[in-house]
Amino acid sequence: MNRVQFLLSVSLLACIALVQPTFPQNASAQAAPASKQPSQDSQELTEIVVTAERRVSTAQKTAAAVSVRSGEDLRTQGRYELKDILEDVPGVVGGAASSVSTSYGSGTDNPASGLTIRGVQSNGGAGGSVTSTAAAAAIYVDDVFSGIGGGYNIDRVEVLRGPQGTLYGRSATSGVVAIHTRDPDTTVFSAEGTAEDGNYDLHHYTGDVNLPLISNTLALRLSGNLAERDGYYTAQGDARKNTDFRAKALWTPTDNFSALFGYAQEDNVTHTGGVSISQGNSPSDFIFTPTAAAPGKNDFHQYWANFNLNLGPVAITYIPAYRTWYENAVLYLRSTVFNGNQTVYTPTDSFLTQELRIRNTDSDSKLKWQAGFTYYDNSLTDVNNLFLLPTASYAFKSDSHKSTTAEGVFAEGTYSFAPDTRLTTGIRYDHTQILNTGDYTSVLGITQSLTGDQGLRHFNNFTYKVRLEHDLTPQNLLYGMISTGFSPGDVTLTQDASFKPVVQVLRAETLTAYEVGSKNRFYDNHLQVNGDVYFYDYGGYQTAGLNTSPDTPQTPTFNTISSPMKSYGTELEVEARPWANGTVSFNASYTNARYGGFGENAFLFSKSEVPGIAPFQGTLAYDHHIPIGSATLALHGDVRFFTAHDTSAITQAWAALGAEPYVHVASQAIGDINATLSLGLHYGITAYVRNIADTRFLPDGWAVAGVFPGPAPGAAPIVSEAGVNLSDPRTFGVILSVKY
Repeated sequence: MNRVQFLLSVSLLACIALVQPTFPQNASAQAAPASKQPSQDSQELTEIVVTAERRVSTAQKTAAAVSVRSGEDLRTQGRYELKDILEDVPGVVGGAASSVSTSYGSGTDNPASGLTIRGVQSNGGAGGSVTSTAAAAAIYVDDVFSGIGGGYNIDRVEVLRGPQGTLYGRSATSGVVAIHTRDPDTTVFSAEGTAEDGNYDLHHYTGDVNLPLISNTLALRLSGNLAERDGYYTAQGDARKNTDFRAKALWTPTDNFSALFGYAQEDNVTHTGGVSISQGNSPSDFIFTPTAAAPGKNDFHQYWANFNLNLGPVAITYIPAYRTWYENAVLYLRSTVFNGNQTVYTPTDSFLTQELRIRNTDSDSKLKWQAGFTYYDNSLTDVNNLFLLPTASYAFKSDSHKSTTAEGVFAEGTYSFAPDTRLTTGIRYDHTQILNTGDYTSVLGITQSLTGDQGLRHFNNFTYKVRLEHDLTPQNLLYGMISTGFSPGDVTLTQDASFKPVVQVLRAETLTAYEVGSKNRFYDNHLQVNGDVYFYDYGGYQTAGLNTSPDTPQTPTFNTISSPMKSYGTELEVEARPWANGTVSFNASYTNARYGGFGENAFLFSKSEVPGIAPFQGTLAYDHHIPIGSATLALHGDVRFFTAHDTSAITQAWAALGAEPYVHVASQAIGDINATLSLGLHYGITAYVRNIADTRFLPDGWAVAGVFPGPAPGAAPIVSEAGVNLSDPRTFGVILSVKY
């Protein structure tokens, strides 16, 4: 039914557009890519064109905390995974989630749940469930919510920090990561490819060809990606293989209409096991125990379109998308306190999203406005079975069915009181309905069912934004803003204290954000300084994924736990060109995020600090270009650093045993270098080294399985962890590229 709705929507708008009159405006201009514009003075900083606020502008003229990373820079630095793409963005921690937050699954249909922006974590679903909950941040790929294919053939990545609900859809509570891949070009043929080899038997190949089938009217761009490597501890354990393909066709039959049609698929094979990592009698004492490796497979398929129709006074954008997800994985879980084999199977998981926007087109108007409607429909079936060892019994068997629909309407306008002073206001209303039913077999072998409307819940949310901005000079912008975002609420299934299935509800919560920022260029465009300060008041971080009876880890029970959260901090981005062909950049952030209290569940948390967030993090980088005849040598080096923090929360009882050092990571500095030799316009060779010093530490989200006293009297406790590796080791590689 969803696919039929998608195809009907696409066909209807295409037919309507063909009978519209022609206007001189180019409707596709709204989707103009961000680019570094050439400067007459090679020592000047360039302007970055963005569509962060759903209009074409420059990053310096956008009164919001937005950071941009170019696809070319990411490619030459060997940064493809989202965690690497975002590693130097201030205020952002994490990347695309590689596993469901409530199990050790090999993948997730909601990758944004791995992002933490300005201390706001995604809520955690019920323990023992693989159904994902609404994330705190949103990932868009080619303007598609939770779209796929954002790791190759990238044009640019725009990161917006702060609530974005009045312009973006579901789950834009703490911010948005908008990835834009390269669009078809109707004017010129082009082709390019890269071949990358590195340690850990890395092989990575990408290819892209642009075909202008009808000059200035129809073009097709085909892109492919193949990446595989061994695991960091054993060849099989944590080994990964990704096979991706994307086709995009751009049709511009008239000056006032454009239609982009896309198809993408993503096939992933991952492995769990290979080695189990535990901490021994000291925080730096890691015990590596060989285990068998289990394969996991997941894949996406996505169809989408992007229509732009210019009617003169207004322009209309319509984006329908249909996406499916499939997962089948066997997971080996091994630790000193817990052993089992988990089967995760998701035969059905389909998403239909639709977005309709209308905006005025008069660039000279004092009032610039846009409004729209979004629709989200997800149908999910998953099976999750955990087989215990050595007891040869099931901890649980879960077969759940979840349906989520959400409708949202939004509007935002900017009024210019004067050429240098503007007021922006925006509102949004959302309605979400979730129905979650299923069968649950407990460790007792008793099967219970949830049927009918037992798992039905409704959530309604209203959010707003008010922003005042002023140009102190043409090169200096000051803004202040109050905005709200919302967590739409969710419903998951787990077991209660009597081992029967029960609905756990995560309530809808509102985030209120206060922000003051400034964007500046100095010294004839040679120095750029952007900064902001903010304060967040979040209604409640919630999780049903913590065992509320930690003394019995093999027979856990779960309940919804909620706590208010407050966060404040500051962010700074500096870029300078002190001499021709050289660029210095410095990005940094300070984040102070605290829980407000967990009431009767306070015993599960030994500290109020939100774990997994370094109070201070920053990156210092230098780029230099050296002309060598017709060739150019580009050199890049950077040092990323963060201060000490806890990687995960532990209970008060575990803290009393002295376990805190075992979830604590000291301050770290990680250095990267790369060099690219460009031979004319067509050929290039890049060599890179990431994590030069091979610094290894506990990653954020280190999942503590249990804490027990050490083997000797008075010895420190042993903290056991299952399923998560240490941070990435030193990696290096060579990339050959060709362009025509």
